[in-house]
Amino acid sequence: MAEEQCRILWVEMDKLEKLEKKPIEEWRISEKIHYMIRFSHAQKKQRIIQELIEKEEIIAMMEEKKRDYLRDASLAIARMRAKFDELDEQRVYGKGIVKGKEEGKLEGQRTLIQFVLGQRMKLSKADAKLIDSLESEALEDFVLRLDKIQIPEDLQRQIAAVNQKDQRSQTFTFVTTPD
Repeated sequence: MAEEQCRILWVEMDKLEKLEKKPIEEWRISEKIHYMIRFSHAQKKQRIIQELIEKEEIIAMMEEKKRDYLRDASLAIARMRAKFDELDEQRVYGKGIVKGKEEGKLEGQRTLIQFVLGQRMKLSKADAKLIDSLESEALEDFVLRLDKIQIPEDLQRQIAAVNQKDQRSQTFTFVTTPD
């Protein structure tokens, strides 16, 4: 052998001999592979090689357990997300039902007002639109004024009064603070 190759071989052997003094858990994977290849036929080193193989099997089993755990955790998270999505959907659905009932009630009140006023006078499309434009509080206030309406001019005055009152209530918003 050339002198350089002998020195390299000697350095590798020296390195591997020093490696045996460290616990196997601290060996890098490249060191384990190098050791197993170098001493695979050496009878004296078979105990360490067997220990390396066993440790690698344990590590492989631990990796498999880790993958199983991560898969199970991912599935559990996905189930929780699905459940939260379902609960959120039910909450939104419930809000939609409540809002739909409120809108239906307002629409029914508007239709009833138009029917009652239609019995007293001829309602134009513009008058019907004015009644349809009234919101919840304004509509309730308008119902209280219904007895005062006999002709189209009364209707215009009462709607103007309701709208004016609604605008004033929106202008004055009081904020209270604790003392």
